[in-house]
Amino acid sequence: MIHAIYGHTAIRVKDPAQGLDIVFNYGVFSFSKPNFIYRFAKGQTDYMLAPERYTEFYDGYKSRGRSIYEQLLDLNAADRQKLWDFLVENAKPENREYRYNFFLDNCATRVRDVIKNQVAGNINFPGTGEGMTFRQHIDEYQKVLPWADFGIDLALGSPADRMATAYQEMFLPDYLMKHFEGAQIERNGESEPLVKETHTLYEAEKKPVGFRIFTPVHVFGILLPVILLISIRQYRKGTKNYLTDYLLLFLTGLIGIAALWLMAWSEHPAVQSNFNVLWAVPFNLFFMFMWMIKRWRPAIRWYWPLLGAWLILFLLFGFLIPQSFHPAVYLIVLMLLCRSVLNTLQRYRKGKSKRSCIWNFVSN
Repeated sequence: MIHAIYGHTAIRVKDPAQGLDIVFNYGVFSFSKPNFIYRFAKGQTDYMLAPERYTEFYDGYKSRGRSIYEQLLDLNAADRQKLWDFLVENAKPENREYRYNFFLDNCATRVRDVIKNQVAGNINFPGTGEGMTFRQHIDEYQKVLPWADFGIDLALGSPADRMATAYQEMFLPDYLMKHFEGAQIERNGESEPLVKETHTLYEAEKKPVGFRIFTPVHVFGILLPVILLISIRQYRKGTKNYLTDYLLLFLTGLIGIAALWLMAWSEHPAVQSNFNVLWAVPFNLFFMFMWMIKRWRPAIRWYWPLLGAWLILFLLFGFLIPQSFHPAVYLIVLMLLCRSVLNTLQRYRKGKSKRSCIWNFVSN
């Protein structure tokens, strides 16, 4: 499942003398809540803290083939008690829910903040990060699900292209573990490592990711020359078939409207200022319906050359836009540009043909 590809973080409290071995998990949510997909898109998904027995946690991860690593924190008795008291209080029904934010407030950042705020002394995390944007970070994990990666790239706006600091990188469990490993606790003028030991509790078999042919880049990369050839053939024969136009206008218009909806209604900060609407023009969808009505076509033919010029500008100056675009985007833009050029040229040729007929009539 897509929510599992980024990894997970939880807090384990183990006290053999008391017979305690509990995992406090900030990553629990329910698919059964009404309108889950709609609420998730709007950024109104509530996650919760849920304690569970370690054996159940371990068996669940092992059965799904997910590795488990453990970092033993070097905390004194007072810190351990304070942390336990906070987790018990935070797990109560009236306290356990929080408004989830993938980049800023998730199961990993909650663990980071709980440890930082409940442990006496100052915790200093490494100040140097990987020098990657939020989008680049998640792209590394989404490679295994290329179509999901494509969809997420379309939904995320320019805020996802901000450089993530070392502290912000800890929204990903792998980086949380890495930066905890290098963290230091300062107490009474002395500094000591936050992590005492690191253990591998279960090492899952690593399955190599094979070559995937049905990725967005491959699919649209195959469709582009096909549409180019179809367009050239239609121009040479003077035939008209608007099915390809309808499909491309529908696809790009729908993407643009979805991006606009997310910008207007979603609480996710990362979906704001989404420059995908520059190539996925929302008006394309309305134009498609108007173009389907034959008697309206002469009045709205101007849209094709305007759209073509706009797409050329996007291709030429897109590097100036403060947002990274998925490679498949450029293939879709080229496909739509082919159709825009074809419809523009056919209009020009038709007008030229009419003028020739009039000239011949006058000459005769």
